[in-house]
Amino acid sequence: MKDFEQVVLDSDRLQNDPDGFADLLTEDVNLVNIAGRRLHGREAVRAAYHKAMASQLAQVRTRIEIDDAWLVQPDTAVVTATKHVSDERTAPNAPLPDKGAVTFVLARQDEKWLIASVQTTPIK
Repeated sequence: MKDFEQVVLDSDRLQNDPDGFADLLTEDVNLVNIAGRRLHGREAVRAAYHKAMASQLAQVRTRIEIDDAWLVQPDTAVVTATKHVSDERTAPNAPLPDKGAVTFVLARQDEKWLIASVQTTPIK
């Protein structure tokens, strides 16, 4: 397994840990989640994840399955994956797709791979 693939798997493992997840991101990360919410910047993502974990969104679980991974440049990588979503919320909410195609762009900064961009598109 490539080091940058491990970062993607770590992001999956840390999905309910806002600080741990944010530590995997570049300072100016762009994130678009499966519901279409767009966030820019590590601290904006951290704040949004803290808020989500204090709400019913904490009951939404996801699992990443890596489909492909490659280096674009020595310090830039792309990982494509399938995101499986389990919505365990009890109160009525807008339904979430149960699967998404997710693309990660990672950058190596100071010998460490970080997520620079991640976008999830629902799969129908």
